[in-house]
Amino acid sequence: MKAAYCTLGCKVNKYETDAMTEILEGAGYVTVPFEEKADVYVINTCTVTQVADRKSRQMISRARREGGKVIVCGCMPQAGNAEEIFALGADAVIGTDGRKDILSITERILKGETGINMLHRLSFDTSYEELSVSRVHERTRANIKICDGCNMFCSYCIIPYARGPVRSRTMDSVLKEIEEISDKGTKEIILTGIHVASYGIDLGKERLIDLLERIEDIRGVKRIRLSSVEPSLLSEDFSRRASALSKLCPHFHVSLQSGSDTVLKRMNRRYTSSEYEGYIDNVRKYFDRPAITTDIIAGFQGETEGEFEETLAFAEKIGFSRIHAFPYSKRKGTKAMELKGDIRNSVKKERVRRLIELGEALRERYARSLIGSVNRVLLETEHGDGTADGYIERYLETSVKGSSGDIKEVIVKDYKDDRLICEEL
Repeated sequence: MKAAYCTLGCKVNKYETDAMTEILEGAGYVTVPFEEKADVYVINTCTVTQVADRKSRQMISRARREGGKVIVCGCMPQAGNAEEIFALGADAVIGTDGRKDILSITERILKGETGINMLHRLSFDTSYEELSVSRVHERTRANIKICDGCNMFCSYCIIPYARGPVRSRTMDSVLKEIEEISDKGTKEIILTGIHVASYGIDLGKERLIDLLERIEDIRGVKRIRLSSVEPSLLSEDFSRRASALSKLCPHFHVSLQSGSDTVLKRMNRRYTSSEYEGYIDNVRKYFDRPAITTDIIAGFQGETEGEFEETLAFAEKIGFSRIHAFPYSKRKGTKAMELKGDIRNSVKKERVRRLIELGEALRERYARSLIGSVNRVLLETEHGDGTADGYIERYLETSVKGSSGDIKEVIVKDYKDDRLICEEL
C-alpha cells in the first residue's frame, strides 16, 4: 500500500507528519510523493491564517481528485468542525490529538469505512500525545517537539483554540529521543513546540532551562537551538544559566509583533516595549553578540501611521538580525475580530515593505558587526565543487570547503548578497 503526505504550516506539523510516516512505514506502507498516485493521502493542515486555510482546502480537493482515501488532521479541523472537512472530501478527520492512531484509522478507511470523526475537545485534562521520530530525516539537524498547546490567547491568534492548553512532554522522553537521533549522526537539535517558553509548567518544578542543561550533557549533540520563544522567558536567571551552556547557539527568535505599546495592548501580548527591551538586554548581557530575530505584524486592527512608526523606531533600536514581517490577517473565532479599524490591504502591503527594507538594513549591520570574529559553521548542502553551505551559530549562512555534517571553525571576512564570506581557520 502507498501513502502520501502533505504538511502545511510550522515545524511542529512537520515533526508530527514525520512521526505518522514512521508509524505507517513500520506497518509496511510505502511512502510516495504527494503528486503521485497513492492508496491513502494524509494532509496535516495549518489554520494560522485564511491563506493557510485556503491552501489546506486545495490540498484536500487535490487528494480527492487522485482517487485515494483522504485523512485530514491538524489545526484546521480542530479549530473548525468535522462536517466542513467531510464536505471537502475527507474520509477521516483527526485534529491535533490522536495522530498516534493513524495506522488503525488508515486500515479502517481502506476497508471501506468513511466519516471517521476523531475530533475531541482539548482541555487541561488532556495529556501530551507521545509521538516520536527515530530516523534521521536530515543528516545535520533535527526538530524535536517538546510541548503542545498555548495558554496565551493573543487577540489575533487562533492557535490556542486549535492546539488546546499547554501540555509538556516528559523530560525523559525528550532526552531519549535526542540520544537516539544524535547517535545516528545528527549534530544540531532544534527544540520546537507551540509555546516553547511554557515547557514544564504542567509537569512540576522543571522548566526549559533544566531541559537545556540536561541536553548539554548528551555527547553526540554538538549544537542546541531554540525555535521561537516568548520575551518573558529571557529573564536574567535564564540568560545567565543558558550562557553557561557551550552547545546552545547564541540565536534567539523572540516574537515582538509590534513596537507600539497601544498595539501590543490590543494584541493582548502581555508585555510593553520597554519590558521587551529589558529581556533582550538580559540576553546581550550574558551572550557575545547574540543574533536576535523576530516576527512583526503590520496593519493590525486600528494601527495608525504613528503606531507603525513606533514599531519601526523600536525595531531599529533593538537592532534585530532578521525581521519576519507579515500583514495582519483576520481570523474568525479570535478576539481581534471584535476590534474596529480595518486597515486597507494596500496600506498593509506598504508597511510590510518598509519592515522588510528595515530588516535587510539591520541584517547587514549585524552581519558586518561579526567581521573579524571566529564562528563555527555546520555544513548542510553540498555543491559539486567540494564546498557546502551551512549556518554559523548565529544563524547566518556561509559556504566553505567541506561535506554535509562537517563543523568548521571560520573567521568572518565580509558580507555580500545576504551571505557571510568566511575563511576556514
